[in-house]
Amino acid sequence: MDQLQLRELEARCIQEDQPFCTAACPIHVDVRGFMAAMARGKLLDARRILDRTMPFPALIGRLCDQPCRPFCKRAEVGEPLAIGSLERYCVEHTDTVLKPPKLPAKGGRVVVAGAGLSGMTAALDLSRKGRTVTLLTARDAAGGSLRRRVDVPAEVLAGAVDLLTGYGVRLETDASLTAAVLESLANDHDVLYLDFDDLAPGLVPEGLGRPDPLTLALARPGWFGGGSLAGGGFSLIGQVEAGRRAALTIERSLQQVSLTAQRDLEGARPTRMHTVVDGIAPLAAVVPADPAGGYTDDEARQEAGRCLQCECLECVKQCVYLREYKEYPKTLVRKIFNSETIVQGTRSANRMINGCSLCGQCTVICPNDFPVAEVCRASRRSMVETGHMPPSAHEFALDDMAFSRSEHCRLARHQPGTSTSRYLFYPGCQLVGSVPDTVRRTYELLCAQLPGGVGLLLDCCGIPAHWSGRDDQFTAILDEFTAEVERLGRPTVVVACSSCLWVFGTFAPHVATRSLWEVLAELELPADRPPVPPTVLALHHPCTARRQPELRAGVRALCDRVGLATVEAELAGELADCCGYGGLMQFANPALGSKAAAVKAERSPHPGLAYCAMCRDNLADSGRPVAHLLDYLVAAGDEDDPLARINPGYSERHENRARLRRRLLAELWQETTAEPAGEATLPLVMDPAVRALLDRRHILAEDVRRVIHRAETTGRYLVQPGSDRRLASFRPVRVTYWIEYEPTAAGFVVHNGYSHRMQLPEDTL
Repeated sequence: MDQLQLRELEARCIQEDQPFCTAACPIHVDVRGFMAAMARGKLLDARRILDRTMPFPALIGRLCDQPCRPFCKRAEVGEPLAIGSLERYCVEHTDTVLKPPKLPAKGGRVVVAGAGLSGMTAALDLSRKGRTVTLLTARDAAGGSLRRRVDVPAEVLAGAVDLLTGYGVRLETDASLTAAVLESLANDHDVLYLDFDDLAPGLVPEGLGRPDPLTLALARPGWFGGGSLAGGGFSLIGQVEAGRRAALTIERSLQQVSLTAQRDLEGARPTRMHTVVDGIAPLAAVVPADPAGGYTDDEARQEAGRCLQCECLECVKQCVYLREYKEYPKTLVRKIFNSETIVQGTRSANRMINGCSLCGQCTVICPNDFPVAEVCRASRRSMVETGHMPPSAHEFALDDMAFSRSEHCRLARHQPGTSTSRYLFYPGCQLVGSVPDTVRRTYELLCAQLPGGVGLLLDCCGIPAHWSGRDDQFTAILDEFTAEVERLGRPTVVVACSSCLWVFGTFAPHVATRSLWEVLAELELPADRPPVPPTVLALHHPCTARRQPELRAGVRALCDRVGLATVEAELAGELADCCGYGGLMQFANPALGSKAAAVKAERSPHPGLAYCAMCRDNLADSGRPVAHLLDYLVAAGDEDDPLARINPGYSERHENRARLRRRLLAELWQETTAEPAGEATLPLVMDPAVRALLDRRHILAEDVRRVIHRAETTGRYLVQPGSDRRLASFRPVRVTYWIEYEPTAAGFVVHNGYSHRMQLPEDTL
């Protein structure tokens, strides 16, 4: 990612765009921040916000005609905020908190003819910038049309004049302002600004034309004009904006730079801000008990407290990953960019980058389709290519993938008794690891009812390699898959896993595929399948099915067909959460993966129904009763309650895959395979809590057996004093495993285990 790509991505995130009220305010007062301070009773903080933006806070805060109020988002759920009344309350109960500094003098002589509000604002802003400013009025005091308003206290207007002179503005009242005088003033100064609000009609020389809407420039060089005739009318805040716009133009003119470049953010404008008000209770405006006296302290806090504090963050509200790292897309991509281009050595952002599930939910939610998943995966690919990918992030998942594709688990055959395959059943590695018997029954059902032969391919689609940024490895796996399909005669691949279906549809579109659920909808289901539960089940869609509406529709149709009463979980379909497996989240950040599973499970109070093996098992691991759809379509009816089935864990998955392959070869194809021997048969005794602990720590039963086998055959172990508990270690490749165990007549009782990647001296256990 280069700087240009970074800027383009950052621009797509709207979180930092102005809220509706601020964007509609001609001078962009931070109304959201002001309301937050007022709601907390922090009057001085609220006043500081007004002082920062308003040129004359005591005056404007009392009289602002609040053009922002019609754009207040609260109006969609109640009444708009009384913004002007709250500003008035604030300035009436506080004195100046923040006085912007005056920059050093830097030349440039400016004369402002007319001391209405636009002229006063232009004079003040230019004086603060270090310019020499003279403010002229033909009247006996500054103020223009403000002096005709009965709601402007004399002392407040006098305070505004004192503020002007305090910044060095030279004010001349009762000035003789004629057309000739204006010509003379223009000749004697670098710039002339005309405040039409405070100039007599007909005074302005002919031929000046109307002010340019963007720059307020008149037809003659060095002449500018604003105020009532410049579009402000008698809007107080409009005249302020005209003066501020003029000051910016005049400053550019004196610096001899473009008067028009990059001025699209000035004045009232639209905003891209996106704020959802669904579920927010309507609230009426707080009306002062004494309208004449205005708000009390408590009333002001209550009214300000109605502010919705408009922001987007719709993706953050739903995404466990973004909440965990306290980021929104714009800040996230900036950290990723810095990690890739600036940080050397150990990169602290790597864990954050690897923590994303790559599910794409945030992109669907985002009004501008911000591609968080694409950015994170591209960064992972870059880390792999440059050697900065931490091996601990994805090593276990990639080893698991390699085992699924090894000679112990992989199988490719035509249907027994046939030499051709019209169809090829591809259950996916995780379904085989979770419910191998159901996979077998599903295959037998397909063989019995689909014409032309149904082959079987037990394999992994390679999505862990894709998620981890190892594109070369992923491409090689896909090439092997397509070659196998070609060898088997180009059958239609019947895919059970939504992730596999997405992979093949995206990266091997030339291979014909069908969803298992689509195929099952056309077949007779076994009569001995389990009865449907009497309760309503929450249907949990996998995140990879968000791009597959036909698949989701097929699943719903199957549920209806067998009488499963289902309701959609919150954020279903295209908005579905990830269970924590996607993007290898649960391997790079196990705690975050558990959170993701818990959040998905809690989207509904009902027991769950999933049709992704990892969703089923991860949600079950979070404590939610969850069944797999195949449990009610194909599974044997004499099995335990599908809703009570636990997560088999990584070790059991390995054994299930290898065991299913051996059984299928022996029982369907009459091919003998070697049974496990040696350390693979070492008897282990583990309490369920210990088994779950080792699973969370990614320690497989085969790893435990290796450690114990080595310790018992070499005698290299430590004995705990006063017991027969032993502590031993083994480092087969990169990971060192430590196991605390005890030999008994029933087998080796495992008490604890952990692992690390430190290089130990050769003589260490």
